[in-house]
Amino acid sequence: MPFIISCLSCLSLGGFFFMQDLPTPAEASEWKRTTTLAQAQEFLGALEARDAGARLQVGVAGTSGENRPILLVAAGKGATLDAAQARSREGLRILVVGNIHAGEVEGKESLLILLREIVGGDHDELLDGLQFWCLPIYNVDGNEAIKRSNRVSQNGPEEGVGQRPNAAGLDLNRDFVKAEASETRALLKLFNEYDPHLVLDLHTTNGSYHGYHLTYATSLSPNTDPRLDRFARNLILDETRQDLQENHGVFTFDYGNLSRKSPLTWSTYDHRPRFGTNMLGLRNRLSVLSEAYSYLEYPKRVEVTREFVLGIVRRAKIHGKALMQLEASLDEEASKGKPISLGLDTALVADTPGTILLGAVDEVPIEGLGVRRVDRDEHVPTLVGLRLSFEPGRYSVHPRAWAIEKPEPGDQEVLKRHGIQFRILDAPVTCTSRRFQIAEAQRAKRLFQAHYELTLVGEWEGGPTELPMGTLLVSSAQPLSRVAAQLLSPQSEDSLWTWGHFDGRLDQNGSQACVLRVETLVD
Repeated sequence: MPFIISCLSCLSLGGFFFMQDLPTPAEASEWKRTTTLAQAQEFLGALEARDAGARLQVGVAGTSGENRPILLVAAGKGATLDAAQARSREGLRILVVGNIHAGEVEGKESLLILLREIVGGDHDELLDGLQFWCLPIYNVDGNEAIKRSNRVSQNGPEEGVGQRPNAAGLDLNRDFVKAEASETRALLKLFNEYDPHLVLDLHTTNGSYHGYHLTYATSLSPNTDPRLDRFARNLILDETRQDLQENHGVFTFDYGNLSRKSPLTWSTYDHRPRFGTNMLGLRNRLSVLSEAYSYLEYPKRVEVTREFVLGIVRRAKIHGKALMQLEASLDEEASKGKPISLGLDTALVADTPGTILLGAVDEVPIEGLGVRRVDRDEHVPTLVGLRLSFEPGRYSVHPRAWAIEKPEPGDQEVLKRHGIQFRILDAPVTCTSRRFQIAEAQRAKRLFQAHYELTLVGEWEGGPTELPMGTLLVSSAQPLSRVAAQLLSPQSEDSLWTWGHFDGRLDQNGSQACVLRVETLVD
């Protein structure tokens, strides 16, 4: 007989879930439905009316593609939506994003419950000295496209959920390089203005039948500074995992999916910064991905997501001073031009032996729709090969600067969206530069997110040259040096080149890239 750990029996669905005079819309429906934008606005309005400005401020971070408001909520004593005021205060700044994939509703519902608790004073001690913001419904257009046919295999709510992409069909968690969606642009603006030290991104799984309530990841980009990666794993995620298991009966582990063939491997997802969690790592900020287990009952998924958010905030507060010091030092080092490298030829690390909990599901037919999968509450320790991170095959050291010849208005716009510093030369500048000589331009055969992705193969060549007046110059001596390298280098594995931003700006033979590496500069 396999060794079975019964975890869900440890969870209580009483207490915090029910406040008779102010239930969330999901609670009021007895967990049959998820919350619409109008219902969220009504619920938050009721909280504001009770709060009288003591612990809650509700604003708007931007608008969606269909012109709906993206709600931004500041919570806790002294909560403020004034970004300048927020950044002038001491203490850790935390942002939680719910519903980037609008069918994955646990983040939204758990945040509404947390906000009610905060207004009630339940988390005053935890939030003291912190600043806490959340976007309960980030993909607001997708949220409103509720259908019973969306995510049928997910274990509730029975009356349907929203859709994964936004109204334009874009997956907002693949948009953090090209930043085409209005929602992404609003979130990048929030990153630039509020500069949160920690961002949590709340999701629900697809795929493997595992034995955890929730899985997680931090930035998987190998271009994230390793000190930030170690801090996230050792002092935030590992401690949170232990705390939740020992004190709350919630079992968590590194996000992954199980291989279909033997030997069994448990592999994480992707290192590219098109994913928000990875992009934040390049910004020298700690980010955490949360994935509630799709086949748990709907209210249980909400509960474990809430517990995970609180668990991460607890650990972040304990280590807050060290985290802020680390992030500030990373920004300062980059601003002073400390050598940094861009990883290339990236691949998953080799297997390391480990044990995970596997689960099983029952399949319940839903007439006319498909099959719902229901967790059996089995948690079987299983030996696997763990592949939880990525490593580059080679590195390219950042140059002194990147130069864009004959820049177009869109170049400045996309750099501003990301918060990258640049200048336009008002006179010619002598330098030593190298130009990427393109040997092969490989265009994807399948359309992905409205683009045929591009990969460039070639070598750098160059020597002394003069950059003409009007050249756009991006110095590598700035806090977002890692982001700049990822976006601008023709060698980058996920860049503006990948998404077609520079299409049409090669020379007549298509053999030279329009972004130069500036190695030395006489200014």
